Amino acid sequence: MTEPARILIVDDEELARQRVARYVRSAEGAFVVEEADSGVAAVDAIRAFRPDVVFLDVDMPGMTGLEVLGQFEERPFKVIFATAYDEFAVRAFEEQACDYLLKPFTAERLHEALSRALARADGEQRLRALEERLGGRLRRFAVKQGTRTRAVEEEEVACFVSRDHVTCVYFGDGREGVVDLSLSRLEERLDAERFVRLHRHSIVRAAAVTALATDRDGRLWAELSNGMRVAVSRARRREAKALLRHQSRSR
Repeated sequence: MTEPARILIVDDEELARQRVARYVRSAEGAFVVEEADSGVAAVDAIRAFRPDVVFLDVDMPGMTGLEVLGQFEERPFKVIFATAYDEFAVRAFEEQACDYLLKPFTAERLHEALSRALARADGEQRLRALEERLGGRLRRFAVKQGTRTRAVEEEEVACFVSRDHVTCVYFGDGREGVVDLSLSRLEERLDAERFVRLHRHSIVRAAAVTALATDRDGRLWAELSNGMRVAVSRARRREAKALLRHQSRSR
């Protein structure tokens, strides 16, 4: 017996979620439906529910639909975007052959998109191409702190550090959390003018670096505004020193 498809509906408007849920349940096939009313709730739901298809509102307060997708290293689910008016985004979806629904849409239009999404096998390739087309850098992060997930702006971050295959994020006030992305994926998505890779185990926000210090063994360390010290690899010493010179000229 075939397992029912797991459908996650993400929209900050309750009536919109109810409409999509109603249309999904009227489609041919068996479905389990969950809902999320914000970007942060969507991140938690994707982790826990492991959907096959996500109906994702593009324009949401706090964290947009594209920012939600950017929080994940692997995205084995298919995505159907929903948007009300963004003509640029619609053109991008069409050029990358991504499924989208232009609000308001009919049940028949949703059924077509759902059937197409379930049949496709190259969803991740399409999502990456869409991200490149839109050119968006990751500026918000869904950070896990204990049992809570919250949206964090890039200005709050001091550094990202990889420890035991987990990416930890440290804030300017010394608090910490965890993100799902690897440092390699973060390096791809972060603004290279604001974040710098100083070591294979760390990425720092450039503005958080206050000084460089050499220890008795000749190792170079970057001192951060939150009191942390982050190692600088030999291969990155030139970048670290150039960063500090730029910081001095900017002040």
